[in-house]
Amino acid sequence: MRAIIISRILIVAGFIVFITGIINAWRVSRFEEYSGLDPEGTITMEWSTFFMVSGSAIMNGIILIGIAEVIRLLDGILKKEPVTQSPSITKPTEQESVVPSQEEIKTGWNLTREDEEKIYELYSDKAILEIRLANLEGYCIVKVQDTSRPLNPEIKVVDVGGFSAKDVQDTEKRNKILEWYYQQ
Repeated sequence: MRAIIISRILIVAGFIVFITGIINAWRVSRFEEYSGLDPEGTITMEWSTFFMVSGSAIMNGIILIGIAEVIRLLDGILKKEPVTQSPSITKPTEQESVVPSQEEIKTGWNLTREDEEKIYELYSDKAILEIRLANLEGYCIVKVQDTSRPLNPEIKVVDVGGFSAKDVQDTEKRNKILEWYYQQ
């Protein structure tokens, strides 16, 4: 809310700078010229002065309005909430069974902050919906969603034991961990 108020103030200030700049440029560039033939004098306009003064005022107004738009766009991005999967009305199948929370699963090891960062680096192009510890130390179960497709999350088994996280390619180990995961 505060960002919207600041944005509106900057837009109004930008338009005020526009208007006052043009009026000031008009006032500065006019001058009276006296000659012997016309004792009252004639008012002339110095166009180079007008364009120079009004040009700087217009640029300052554009900058203020541009900053206001950037603030408004950043506020819109900040308020945008991530897409979440709505609960299904139908009964869950075997594979979609309700999984207990992380605290209820006894695995014997903990996921460190570095391990989480490795997983986020591995799936930087996808949305990570859930990270669970597996029954084997150094392995995690990660539920990811491709951001460009409709909601259809994939369940991946990830090895976080090395310098970087890797998808588990060993089908026997992967099937063993997934079987344990679906039984939870």
